[in-house]
Amino acid sequence: MAGLKQIEGYDEPVVNICPHDTAGGVEEIGDIYIQLPKKPKKQDILFHDKPKAMQMWQRLPVPVELSRIRSMDEWYEMPSEFKKRFSPYIEEEFRRRREGLWFWNNGVATYITGRHYMMLQWSKLDIGYGYYLEFQRRLFVHFCAIENDPRAIGQNYVKCRRSGYTNMSAAILVDEGTQVKEKLLGIQSKTGKDAQENIFMKKVVPIYTSYPFFFKPIQDGTTNPRMELAFREPSKRITKKNKTTSKGEALNTVINWKNTTNNAYDGEKLHMLYLDESGKWEKPTDIREAWRIERTCLIVGRRIIGKCLMGSTVNPMDKGGKQYKEIWRDSDPSERNANGRTKTGLYRFFMPAYESLEGFFDQYGNPVVEDPEEPILGIDGDMITIGAKTYLKNERDALKDDARELNEFIRQFPFTIDEAMRDSIEGSTFNVGKIYEQVSYNQELFPNPVVQGNFSWKDGVKDTEVVFSPDKNGRWMISWMPPKEIRNKYTIQYGKKTPSNSHIGVGGVDSYDLDSTVDNRGSKGACHLYNKFNMSAPSNLFVAEYASRPPLARIFYEDVLMAAVFYGYPLLIENNKYGIVRYFESRGYEEYVMKRPEHLKTPNAAANTKTRGIPSNSVDVIQAHAQAIEAYVEEHVGINGETGEMGKMYFDRTLEDWIGYKIDNRTKYDLTISSGLALLGAQKFKQEKKKSDFNGKQFFRKYKEEIRR
Repeated sequence: MAGLKQIEGYDEPVVNICPHDTAGGVEEIGDIYIQLPKKPKKQDILFHDKPKAMQMWQRLPVPVELSRIRSMDEWYEMPSEFKKRFSPYIEEEFRRRREGLWFWNNGVATYITGRHYMMLQWSKLDIGYGYYLEFQRRLFVHFCAIENDPRAIGQNYVKCRRSGYTNMSAAILVDEGTQVKEKLLGIQSKTGKDAQENIFMKKVVPIYTSYPFFFKPIQDGTTNPRMELAFREPSKRITKKNKTTSKGEALNTVINWKNTTNNAYDGEKLHMLYLDESGKWEKPTDIREAWRIERTCLIVGRRIIGKCLMGSTVNPMDKGGKQYKEIWRDSDPSERNANGRTKTGLYRFFMPAYESLEGFFDQYGNPVVEDPEEPILGIDGDMITIGAKTYLKNERDALKDDARELNEFIRQFPFTIDEAMRDSIEGSTFNVGKIYEQVSYNQELFPNPVVQGNFSWKDGVKDTEVVFSPDKNGRWMISWMPPKEIRNKYTIQYGKKTPSNSHIGVGGVDSYDLDSTVDNRGSKGACHLYNKFNMSAPSNLFVAEYASRPPLARIFYEDVLMAAVFYGYPLLIENNKYGIVRYFESRGYEEYVMKRPEHLKTPNAAANTKTRGIPSNSVDVIQAHAQAIEAYVEEHVGINGETGEMGKMYFDRTLEDWIGYKIDNRTKYDLTISSGLALLGAQKFKQEKKKSDFNGKQFFRKYKEEIRR
């Protein structure tokens, strides 16, 4: 049977999707390995009798006489000879529905799943029957693997606009709902109206209506239902002649929709659930909270009893995008718990817009990504002269002078998952356009200048020498290290260790005092080390980034202390949480904590000298903090308008934090706080010389005549 297989040469289990357990080729789709059924002999593959150029998906003709049959009742009334003649055709359609099929596509043997076949051959919408598209084949294969993987609860697909995922999901719901007994299949969208009108009434019902009679189970209700598609025995009046019904012949399965609430299906057992536009669910409904509840409807004990289809473009972060982004982050198949599941139970999947853009598929359904040497006939009959990637780049170039429109276009038609997750620039504190330029540039850098790792004391002996060790699970991100000769350098002043490289750089720290809570909620500890303008090292460069919440606060304190010692940089620490300052003092590193910078001191002398560090809750500090980051973004992030050079800010987590930062709600932006503190600590204070006021001054002493008496 299909399921997980351990195949030589693959570190991870491979998901076999063949119902007969045959072993075909293996594809990697969405970071999982999927084994297709074994390829049949050439003559057993559909369209083998056509010339290569004519081999392409075409909806298979339906026998005219059979197409006239509207119900199973009519079928049973047909003569035996008629049923005998067409029964093999019907049986073959059921086999293709179960097993999928192979067809020749321009000389390439191509496998489509049974659900994909049902969509192409039997699912009619207002636009008619769909085209075969390669990217949809991959989506169907990916979902088929999820259905056959006992560790997976569902598919999480981040899409571009008009990629047909709603049609695909509706087709899957109808295909499954018309086969299984006593099951519930549900639909939710960003609003109840969307779920009802755009999916249930415009997609699900028409697809079911278009099915041939032999795929239609007994149905209760009207021919055009608004609330549910119920495959149960219609109610009948009990009479003397009719005391029983034939309910045993009905599936007793229901496809319905629910309003958009967090607990819409709470307490019910779901066989399949489609969560449409899940990246657009706005408060009070939270897709993250909704999924926590509804995933339990797909699980009984340790056994997964249902599967989910989740797909969406992504709204701005404050309009549902943030919660969806968290679900995406926790749906990585390469990160599993001890039970083999991702944190959400979902498997994520992303397709670049240029591989799924409407109007850029050749007649074989393959995407035309790059510019063709000669015009190519498209699947819609039009000639394609440029590739989808060039087309989208041209659209982007046309909007380069309108940052808002450009950002929205990129969000709707993303090349990368980071572009898909972009926030709106409406109301942004900083120049998001320049930040995104930097993010895009960083994604293409090879080799990546950022190294992940940890600092530690050499040989485990504290207060000796700090060393850095690369570690893929490390808490530090490093883009530059000081030369060996100036690492761990300090001087002794007034009996205290003092960092020796303060002329090169400084650090900023956003701390916390409490150890991690049981559920790991709460702010992270954040730290940045920054090279200010200097003559001996790269200038205006963030060189280290830290964002973590170890189980004990003192682990965070020690991490920061070791980094400061290694670089020899002083730190400007937010002193609203004073635990880290006390820790430095107790360890003899008091001079590694900066005092409040001169230009941020208040007229209150006692407030300036009371503690080291700087409070972050005063209006003046908050404004100066934001202005420091704003100036850095303009001068050192993205493309420099004067030189044309790209900035060297390589820490994407910090860039993303800057994008979402709101000056009136700063608590969630730990990396923004620490990076801004580093910039404040690097600012030089120039004391203005008092201008002399010569008005009324006498240049020569006047001597009064002495009055003699």
